[in-house]
Amino acid sequence: MRGEQNAGEDPSGCPKAVARFGSWPSPFSAAGVASAKISRSGLQADGALLFWSESRPEDGGRQVVVKDDGGDDPVEISPPGLSVRSRVHEYGGGAATVSGGVLFFVDQADQRLYRSAMGDGPAPAPLTPEPPAEVSLRYADGMLSSSGDWLICVEERHDSSGTGHRLVAVATDGSLRLVPLVDAGDFVAAPRPSPDGSHLAWVTWNHPYMSWDGSELWLADLVEPDSRIGIAKPHRVAGGDSISVGQPFWCGDHSLVVITDRTGWWLPHRIRAERLEESDAATPMVHLEAEFHAPDWALGQSTMAELSDGSLICRMHRDGQDHLVRLRPPRAVHGNQPSGVVTATEVQGPGGQGGWEVEVVDQPCVTIAGVAVADHGRRIGVLGSTRTTGTSVHEVSADGSRPVRLLTPGSAGPIAIAADIATAEPFVATGEAGSIPGFFYEPTNASTTGPEGVRPPLVVFCHGGPTGSAEPAFDPVIQFFTSRGIAVAAVNYRGSSGYGRAYRRSLQGLWGIADVDDCTAYAEALAGAGRIDGNRMAIRGTSAGGLTALGGLVRSDRFAGAVSWYGVTDLEALALDTHEFESRYLDGLVGPLPAATATYRQRSPLHHPGEITGAVLLLQGADDPVVPVAQAERFADELSAHGVRSTIEVFPGESHGFRHAATIEACLVAELEFYQSLFDPDGTRDPSIGTGTTGGIT
Repeated sequence: MRGEQNAGEDPSGCPKAVARFGSWPSPFSAAGVASAKISRSGLQADGALLFWSESRPEDGGRQVVVKDDGGDDPVEISPPGLSVRSRVHEYGGGAATVSGGVLFFVDQADQRLYRSAMGDGPAPAPLTPEPPAEVSLRYADGMLSSSGDWLICVEERHDSSGTGHRLVAVATDGSLRLVPLVDAGDFVAAPRPSPDGSHLAWVTWNHPYMSWDGSELWLADLVEPDSRIGIAKPHRVAGGDSISVGQPFWCGDHSLVVITDRTGWWLPHRIRAERLEESDAATPMVHLEAEFHAPDWALGQSTMAELSDGSLICRMHRDGQDHLVRLRPPRAVHGNQPSGVVTATEVQGPGGQGGWEVEVVDQPCVTIAGVAVADHGRRIGVLGSTRTTGTSVHEVSADGSRPVRLLTPGSAGPIAIAADIATAEPFVATGEAGSIPGFFYEPTNASTTGPEGVRPPLVVFCHGGPTGSAEPAFDPVIQFFTSRGIAVAAVNYRGSSGYGRAYRRSLQGLWGIADVDDCTAYAEALAGAGRIDGNRMAIRGTSAGGLTALGGLVRSDRFAGAVSWYGVTDLEALALDTHEFESRYLDGLVGPLPAATATYRQRSPLHHPGEITGAVLLLQGADDPVVPVAQAERFADELSAHGVRSTIEVFPGESHGFRHAATIEACLVAELEFYQSLFDPDGTRDPSIGTGTTGGIT
């Protein structure tokens, strides 16, 4: 925050320099932002240690596994030179598992599973055989059985007949033995053997649903006789066609917790140990208008862990941000509640089942992607972002008795003083269907301000598509623009997650319409409130958000241009050419083919080049299996043929989601110059855009 500093003064008390919006000298160079785009995921615990995966943008986006022992800085423990990443569902996740001091991982190069000692030791030993010719096998989301003899995981098979998914048990002794366990359902995920070795839980779903539309939790007896393994008596225990389930989790009392949205919100439900053989025996632990889960685009989501006293530590999304909460088992409560406790009666009134107390745990993150408990509950790891730092791992205590400790020092983002950082301001607009939540980022710079009486230009950020969400956490890309005098709006249009099942489903049948209209209405509301210049607005999106951004130039004339990062331009081609995981995704969002062919074409920017009302910048990976490069190239040709100002840049070696620092840097430079040409065509190029330095920041 800027505190008591006068808006017209820099931190030293000197008057700020005045410069045109969009051309301010910035401490956030494109090179610095690209290097800071370190992704972290897969937080887990083993004994007293915490582990997670993180990317290396400067090394081609290579993914490594790191270890933190509570002492010195984290160290890499995955084999040098290898990248640990799964390609199951193309989005991966769950590529590494640590147990008993042994690392089990998926090598990105061949997608086989390996076993490796952490640190110095013999070369990694393959656990899965080489696939036959013309067959591709991928693995993810592994979990060790209680005996340690088997790693139970998802297997994805690609061959001439198509793509299939099943659960398999892979021997951990290097014998290359593999035993199929579950081969029913179009998709399977989250295999979770019970700690006592008696049961196996997993999630499954079928086309045309995605897991967040309708999925089921299944349970079976797990049998491991004489170095063999199998299951018996499989049965459904939760979920269904109109209910989503996720994150099955075994507790120390042998009960099973699963998060389900059958109440309209993703809330934890519990199946007692004595009721595991029953169907629909899960009972809600709390009644809140809050979300304890997020869409499983990547495998291995884990935002819940158990403490030694039987309470659970969880991520809870409420009021537009994530919180860390402790769920305490029901007990008689007399007098005043403990500080920070939220009860079900505060939200929905008395009389509900459940009764677990919800205590908010103090910690700095506003977005949380992972929770893990190590050292018998004495270490709680939180993977998340604050309002002023990027995705990092923090160590916190459940009772606040110890100060928060940052476990990833120096890697949270480009160094900047607080006065250079724009923080998210909740802003709710009103559209034709009701409220549209989101966040507004005002241009912020410690040394520079805009001309008096002039309002800043705006770029609307469309998140990565249906079920995604804009969060209030620090994003160096946003800071790249706000520090130069460009305002940013991050919109949670209809279909976004974090606001309950009804809002998440409100885009059904309306993709390409409702999302575009909500983003346009949000920008207009900011202009109407006098926060930005309504005559200088642009829109940008990544992946499916690219469709929304480009649609903003078709369905309205309010935006001067749109930027699409590996975005969708042709819905029909996406439905017909994309990978198996999303091959029926559009049935609900647009309509089933071939009956809805006309609707697909009506909502695809590709078929409306003559209606585009602004300039277009397309940034595309050459090796993208989700949105093939041919989509972007064909659209660019159509725009050129219709006289629309457009530019396309294709990056070799990049897939769906750019990972190379050089690519990200080049894209940011191109994007900023694109906006400057729209908002200030007579201005001069800022020399701090690329690899140069300003204010001592590289």
